[in-house]
Amino acid sequence: MLTFVYAVMEFFLVVAVALAAVLLDTIDARGFLASAAVGFAIIYGGGVGWFIIVAVFFILGVAFTLYKYGYKRKIGGAQGKGGARNWPHILANGGVACIAALIYMFAPSSALAALFLGAISTSAADTAATELGLLSQSQPRLITNPSRVVSPGTSGGVSPLGFVGAAFAALVIGLMGVVLGILPNVIFVLPVAVVGGVMGALVDSLIGAAVQRKGYCVICLKPTEALKHCGEKTKPTQGAWYVENNIVNVLSTIAGGAVAVGVFLVLAI
Repeated sequence: MLTFVYAVMEFFLVVAVALAAVLLDTIDARGFLASAAVGFAIIYGGGVGWFIIVAVFFILGVAFTLYKYGYKRKIGGAQGKGGARNWPHILANGGVACIAALIYMFAPSSALAALFLGAISTSAADTAATELGLLSQSQPRLITNPSRVVSPGTSGGVSPLGFVGAAFAALVIGLMGVVLGILPNVIFVLPVAVVGGVMGALVDSLIGAAVQRKGYCVICLKPTEALKHCGEKTKPTQGAWYVENNIVNVLSTIAGGAVAVGVFLVLAI
């Protein structure tokens, strides 16, 4: 009976958090369904501690996105819809963590917990790096060709401020992991989260520079990586046409999670 009560409480916790996000305009209507689905998988698979870490990542992401949003919009680097997350964005950033939690439900292991930490830390680090990088006083440089200066917001562009943001966000996720006891040995948590997150963010930049779709809007002629802009399909100019930002996010969270597992296994020897 007590287990059932806890399950019901967890259900309403997920729904309440998702509804609050909708009311605060941080996710759209379809994003509510995606966030609830991810939340249910994580809270029932990994527990309340895992869900809290995902909630912290979401709060961090929204905070970094909204920080100096007007300036970011002025330079053309701000996320659309006031920074509200849609369902593809939510699934792309939380999908790997969600799968780790579902597997953990049936076969719990520290390696899966490390995978979860690395994936969430990567999403947090990448978001912070992108949003703070837009505010950098120094021009970002292409990660695959550091001598080449690129405009703020260009996929694959990196800056010192962006690296600081990535490390900070990964550290916050790691500290939450320590407090919540995500891994049995708390000494492992920080290196697992920080190294996994920062390396995952670097992989995101590498993929963004090498193969991510780039193009321009046929209506307003602005450069964009989206498949549609101003209601029309965009014109691709380089990269693989199907590798858009959400695909890159999935691949980077896989990479960050894998690195985190590797760090955990090395430390556990």
